[in-house]
Amino acid sequence: MRIKTFYTKTMSEALQQIKTHLGSEALLLSTKEVPQRSGFWGRSSGYEVVAAVDHSEDVDVFSPSQPKDSSVQEVLKPETPTAPSDEVTMETYTPTGLVESSSSPETRRVKTKKRAFKAAFDIAVELPSEQALPFKGQVPVALYQDLVNCGVDAALARELLVSALDSLTAGQRRSRPALFRSVTQAALALVADPWTRDDMPAKKVVVFLGPTGVGKTTSIAKLAARLALEKKKKVILMTLDGYRIGAIEQLRAYAGLMGIPFRFVDQVAELPRAIEENAQRDYILIDTAGHGPRDLESMRGLASFLKKSEFVERHLVLSAATKPSDMRETMDRFEMCFPDHLLFTKLDETSTPGPILNELVRTQKVFSYYSNGQRVPDDLHVVPRERIIDIVLNRNEIELKE
Repeated sequence: MRIKTFYTKTMSEALQQIKTHLGSEALLLSTKEVPQRSGFWGRSSGYEVVAAVDHSEDVDVFSPSQPKDSSVQEVLKPETPTAPSDEVTMETYTPTGLVESSSSPETRRVKTKKRAFKAAFDIAVELPSEQALPFKGQVPVALYQDLVNCGVDAALARELLVSALDSLTAGQRRSRPALFRSVTQAALALVADPWTRDDMPAKKVVVFLGPTGVGKTTSIAKLAARLALEKKKKVILMTLDGYRIGAIEQLRAYAGLMGIPFRFVDQVAELPRAIEENAQRDYILIDTAGHGPRDLESMRGLASFLKKSEFVERHLVLSAATKPSDMRETMDRFEMCFPDHLLFTKLDETSTPGPILNELVRTQKVFSYYSNGQRVPDDLHVVPRERIIDIVLNRNEIELKE
């Protein structure tokens, strides 16, 4: 098997390169957007496409292999039996290498015949999932591929495109901005409605849950700063995290910097009294110890308290950089604590935040906040519903300030 990597500006160019160098029977192994980092959000500057073909010794690197149409086969037949030029035998095609190969005589010869065998290129090498797409057209297929490349489940991406296309005219279906807006509306119809209108928690007592290392303590400090310093609310910080070294001191330091009270609660059984003693506060923000998704036993006490406490707002904090399978398992394990909101951190550390949308649709929990940095409170943002697809596709047009 012969495997090659291609770097191109667009997917259509990548497919053309694969046809040219590996033949019409080549298979795509993977596609990935190559981001051009700018600010907090990356914008795609091209694609990295990996393709493969069997029996590489029988493949002319300048023409599709074994075309079924005999007339096309005659046109594609090499004029001379000479071996391909060394300029295009590189195993990995970089942008510089592509420019160099484009000037070779063989490449120019193929370009002159492009019109004659255009039909061969019309049959694009596609991923298996694309072969059964219920829609056609360059713009819808490209947007579908963008969603899948960013981690959105293929089935969900298809559903969004089908729903979006149904509401558009033929002309609008060829417009990426119009289709993008329609896909956003289709996504909003599948996720839970916002929980508040004023960007603040709907309940007085707010608990942050989640595994270790996802940024719970920093996130709750950011929310406390937003409420106390920006909204001028009376806030108290509490923590149940007596397990992690330095956890108490870290949150106490945040509270001291913001000029708000802090309290360490040693056991879950003491929480009701601590909450009652601070009933005059506008908000009571409670940090919890991080637990692994399989460490169920240590969460039973907190889960029992939350099950009986309808007055508590529960935010499950997850890292957007988590693998989709691990994210799903974590959410399912923490379901015993009855989270009703999702807060995603570390969006600045991933180029594939699509699993966020997968879980919002699957769990029907509210997307409350997202975090894309360590600054307190600047890097904690309320989620504008109309920007959910912007977040999923890492579009740098997203407004980071509400």
